[in-house]
Amino acid sequence: MALLHSLEIKNFRGIKEFHHQFFPNKFICLVGRGDSGKTTILDAISYVLSSNWNITLYDSDFYNCDIKNPIEILATLIDLPETLLKGKYGFQIRGFNLETRFIEDEISEKSEPAITIRLFIDKELEPSWTLINGRNEPIPITANARAKLNSFLISDYTDNHFSWGKGRPLYSLLKLELDHETAEEKNIILEALREAKTKIDENSFEDFRNVIEKVVKASKDFGIKLSDANTTIDFRDISIKDNRVCLHDAQIPFRQKGKGSKRLLSMSIQSLIAAAGGIVLVDEVEQGLEPDRIKNLIRSLQKKRRGQIFMTTHSQNVIEELEASNIYLAKNESGVCSLTVCNEEFQSIVRACPEAMYAKKVIVCEGKTELGICRAVDEYRISLGLPSFSENGIVYTLGEGNNFPKRAELLVRLNKKACVFCDSDKDGELAPTKEELKAIDIKIFDCEEGLAIEQQLFNDMNWNGIQNIIKYLLPDMSFERITQSVESKFEGNLPDDWLNQDDEKIRKALGLASKSNKNGWFKRIDHGEVIGNIFYQNIEELAGTRLFSILENISKWVDNE
Repeated sequence: MALLHSLEIKNFRGIKEFHHQFFPNKFICLVGRGDSGKTTILDAISYVLSSNWNITLYDSDFYNCDIKNPIEILATLIDLPETLLKGKYGFQIRGFNLETRFIEDEISEKSEPAITIRLFIDKELEPSWTLINGRNEPIPITANARAKLNSFLISDYTDNHFSWGKGRPLYSLLKLELDHETAEEKNIILEALREAKTKIDENSFEDFRNVIEKVVKASKDFGIKLSDANTTIDFRDISIKDNRVCLHDAQIPFRQKGKGSKRLLSMSIQSLIAAAGGIVLVDEVEQGLEPDRIKNLIRSLQKKRRGQIFMTTHSQNVIEELEASNIYLAKNESGVCSLTVCNEEFQSIVRACPEAMYAKKVIVCEGKTELGICRAVDEYRISLGLPSFSENGIVYTLGEGNNFPKRAELLVRLNKKACVFCDSDKDGELAPTKEELKAIDIKIFDCEEGLAIEQQLFNDMNWNGIQNIIKYLLPDMSFERITQSVESKFEGNLPDDWLNQDDEKIRKALGLASKSNKNGWFKRIDHGEVIGNIFYQNIEELAGTRLFSILENISKWVDNE
């Protein structure tokens, strides 16, 4: 019962231009930074398929608030309800070519019916919905006809999803339970209200009897004869327009439940509609939900759907539960919005570093030490009043050893800008190579040839900084253990007061010792962050070193658009 094949948007909110074909995908999760256009795309679908006769609009809904350029939203749909293929709407049918999967104005044996709904809004702020094709003049499509497409948006305002009024999800679900003719002929809610009122009328309301008798007597004195005064509910107060018939849990209305529970209840209702072929729109699916409920929700939506689901998210928990092919990365450059679709090839990076899906640019760190140092770079920038990594849309993610080149390559293929922060002691084992990464515009910030980050650190750090690093390690490692480790890598006899001697051979031994153990001395994010902080505490003495150059260039790359 209707699938969105493709969507086109012009001059709507932050989107000047957008066009995308979603078919054949039926489970779409839009991911991206704020202002990338995700929610606007959902709202555009909701508006163009709205079952309301009118929608509230403002000048601010126009791109750059420029009301001279009208808003135009075009939705092309397939798998249509039979009622939209008959009568006057039948003249606007287009063809969905089963071989090419494209939409054509001419219908052939190779095609199935499709329609394109156009929502047009000019400076008068009066929306008009029409069916268009390339053969005939546009014709209006009514709110009642659009309601048959069963498209609903779940956002912060879901209370009306729990009432039985027309145009609400529950009403659509009720109509699906009835045969078409019965649903069209009966005003189901009004008849239910009349039946309920009859039962109320049968109630004696004994507690009110004495007062009623006094009113009857007083009225008689004033010349008014009341033949059968009683107490009941005025039909005006149970008007269908007020949508006062709604779901309750025992005596508690669903609308009084918590935000997360209401969203789950709303999604459960719409999942039943989607099972019959509806279109479900969920903005920020994770709102109000704990991580376990988020993951269970995503699994349930994937398993039980038959319709089409569009959602947005900022949650890594959501990303981790999705198939890569469900993820659409949103990007907005000067109003031109586009989506990049992942596929199975990107599944590993989706699982390993979901945070990268939300970024404009990504720093791929070979290990935890490098990632911790990046945190220190970020903190130092903030202390200087420079934009944080987050403000610039930058994330740093773990490359996990020799996997970092492949991850950086995949990110670039997902239209992300990427750089790598890495060692140089195992360059011969990398695939793709550093040169191959550079060829696809991936910046490389690495140590001197043959050196790991630990060796570079002890080569470049001033001696006061080295002493502070050793002091930092002491709670986890005894000084005797550190000394033994350094001595095992030292050429000759290690001096007893080695920590007080700035010596090239001691520096070399420190570098080798700190990386030689299975886990190394610094193979933790928090350790790397402290090392970075110590570096910046001594930065004036470190200008000209390789480590200074690495961190300075990373900071410049962060600011480079």
